[in-house]
Amino acid sequence: IEILGIKNMSRDTILEIVNAENHSHIFNVNLSNIFNKLSNNDWVKDLNIERVLPNTIKIHIKEKKPIGIWQYEMGNSLITKYGEIISTANVNKFKNNLPIIHGDYANKNAHFILKILKTNKIFMKNIWSLTFINNRRWNLHFKQGIIILLPTSDVLGAWNKIIKLQKKYNVLNLGLTEIDLRNPNKILAKINFDKSLIKHRKSL
Repeated sequence: IEILGIKNMSRDTILEIVNAENHSHIFNVNLSNIFNKLSNNDWVKDLNIERVLPNTIKIHIKEKKPIGIWQYEMGNSLITKYGEIISTANVNKFKNNLPIIHGDYANKNAHFILKILKTNKIFMKNIWSLTFINNRRWNLHFKQGIIILLPTSDVLGAWNKIIKLQKKYNVLNLGLTEIDLRNPNKILAKINFDKSLIKHRKSL
């Protein structure tokens, strides 16, 4: 049995399916049954199975590519750019490499925002999660503790604006809690004040 193309699927699972159809003669192996069973695996995007004489079953699998981890009411699942859920995946293996995505229908819309964010992959590494708001727009949650509120339209323009702000003012490290870019004519920011310091000043 020759298996090609797998990175995330379990080889043992594939072998178990093939061996269930194992017979003394290669022509008695039911390739259709193997194909149907393997096709039910969430990882499988494309699949090709062939007999190679005298005694080999060759399986070539093209796996789906995950783009994020969707957190929703049913749990945590990997999703593809088409919004497909890879429910059989071990999410923990990907938590350090893929962003966390929240929100209703976020799985169907994540590819659009991630494609924009990847125009600057270095800056994108600062983002640990994204939230889809009211099926319209996104909030970006940065590792530095700041949330960026993106607009509904011209998302790429807003993303480039954030990058320019970072280069000029290092906004991710100013102690801000939020930057609101929903209005294209304004930039609104919130800062995390030290309440104990404010009380101290009032007492002076």
